[in-house]
Amino acid sequence: MTVRDIMTKVGVVARWIIGIVFVFAAVGKIVEPELFARSILRYQLVPESVVNLLAIFLPWIELFAGMALLLGIRAKAAALIAGGLLVVFTMAVGSAWARGLDIECGCFTQSAAAAAVSLQKILENVGLLIITAIAYLTVPSSREEE
Repeated sequence: MTVRDIMTKVGVVARWIIGIVFVFAAVGKIVEPELFARSILRYQLVPESVVNLLAIFLPWIELFAGMALLLGIRAKAAALIAGGLLVVFTMAVGSAWARGLDIECGCFTQSAAAAAVSLQKILENVGLLIITAIAYLTVPSSREEE
């Protein structure tokens, strides 16, 4: 087994991890968009006029990116989208934490059991971002596949 074979397998596992995380995160938000809208509003980062739009469309972007990663369809683009979303989410959590907001992150569930914004949540997101980078970097380019 070559290093390239190992990296390909590592990349597939990274894609699956991020894909599962994104699909799981999207489902609760899609099912209860009004609760997700409240979570977005609590961050105090966007005008109230765009909160509902974000609450409706953002979870679908998460779902499609996650599904594309799981299925290996346009995986490089999906990893790029997932990475971009993780950067935005991490910045939002960091901003809320730095401002001392006592809110739940709204990442996976909109219930009272949701994780609070914290340094731990920021570090978890950074870890997911690293896994996403691995997924992105290990997807063969179309030129390599030919």
